Amino acid sequence: MLLALLLVSVGVVPAVSAQDVTGTPTAGSGEPGLVIGDSMDVLVAGATSVSDMRASGITAPEELNIPKGITRYDLVTFDHAALNKQVRGVLPLQIHGKEYQAELHRMDFEQINDGIDSYEGTIAGVDGSDVLLTTGENVLVGSVTLGDETFWITPVESRARAEKEASPLHVIYSSRDIENPEKSVVIDYGTLTPPEGYTSTDVSEDLESSMIGLRDQYATVNLLVVTDNQFYQDQSNWKSVAQDIVAEANRQFGRDDIQVSLCVMAYTDSRRVQLSNQHDILTEPVDAFERVYPNSDLDLWASDIALYVGGYDAAGSVQGATYGYHPYHRRHAWAQMVGEDLGYLGTTHGRRCVSIHELGHLFDTGHQDPDSERPNPSYRRAYQWYQPLSPPLNLKNTVTYSYFNELLSTTEFSSDDYHGDADHDNARRIRETKWTVANYHS
Repeated sequence: MLLALLLVSVGVVPAVSAQDVTGTPTAGSGEPGLVIGDSMDVLVAGATSVSDMRASGITAPEELNIPKGITRYDLVTFDHAALNKQVRGVLPLQIHGKEYQAELHRMDFEQINDGIDSYEGTIAGVDGSDVLLTTGENVLVGSVTLGDETFWITPVESRARAEKEASPLHVIYSSRDIENPEKSVVIDYGTLTPPEGYTSTDVSEDLESSMIGLRDQYATVNLLVVTDNQFYQDQSNWKSVAQDIVAEANRQFGRDDIQVSLCVMAYTDSRRVQLSNQHDILTEPVDAFERVYPNSDLDLWASDIALYVGGYDAAGSVQGATYGYHPYHRRHAWAQMVGEDLGYLGTTHGRRCVSIHELGHLFDTGHQDPDSERPNPSYRRAYQWYQPLSPPLNLKNTVTYSYFNELLSTTEFSSDDYHGDADHDNARRIRETKWTVANYHS
């Protein structure tokens, strides 16, 4: 299994910006690993505990939503007005003291104008680098990857607390600073059987086969994203967190061997209290979700499918669920956003992976092992591959692997054209089902 990673000790520094930080940090130096833009203030660098933040003058640090398994992080704030201007073009970055520039472009997958935007790109001149940032009025969510290290940026204050702040608190942490990285957790045990009384989506039996000629064309699938009252209250801006997930999902579904565009019709919390009050919200979150947002209401939002980003630690060991594509043609998926004691931390990476995993099931993707109850199509399987320079195991899993691991799991679908082979090709299955899913809403 994976080896434990070295931890670096805490240091407290005065507020700095990208223009103020120079040199190469060493363990215990207290210098931030990543500085974004020219207006990021570092309040605490290299924090390892609530005590570190309290000693630096942070009020009630125990209230912050910092994933428990993150062993070291920087507590920062941003001038969001300045950052939102810089992110539209060339964004200066500083990684371990070295200056870089990220070349970004705005993603376009919404039918709404809410002031929240996602930008993707790469670090200029660095092969294999990756940047995905979602910005809003007072929020930044995303990731910056350079080599075998990814930095994650996430807001950590509740809605009530952030409303009192001119610039809400965020943390930045490295993929190298995760506790017990060898620990894996079950995402789900496959698609569920709907309870008695639930009806399937009305789909022509020959629709999938009749669309063979369109498999090489882009299909637009309309998506509704909802949440409950818990996640609404726990996050300073839950819609930004959700959009970060959808942005990454679109990068995977939009790949040239899949060609699906997930078009967000709405991020809605209009029924958050009703959803939270369902008697089975902790035990059967998908049932509760379908009851509060039935297919007829998805049609009102002109949505083919819907994703519920849940703020509760649900009962049992799974982190997501759906009734899937076959044979019921269900339209609802649930993904847990918060951590649990079994090993799921509720990190930005975890949220992306679990959500895309469940969305994939709505297109009939499968896990890594052959489905004994439904052997065909046999290629709807996840894939694991050897990837050098990805310590400590140098292994990676595609997104519908049944287990999630912070270091092994990726957000990509298996494919004969990328990571996979003819027997592990969930991308092919999505190509085959995408037009059926795109015709769900009436």
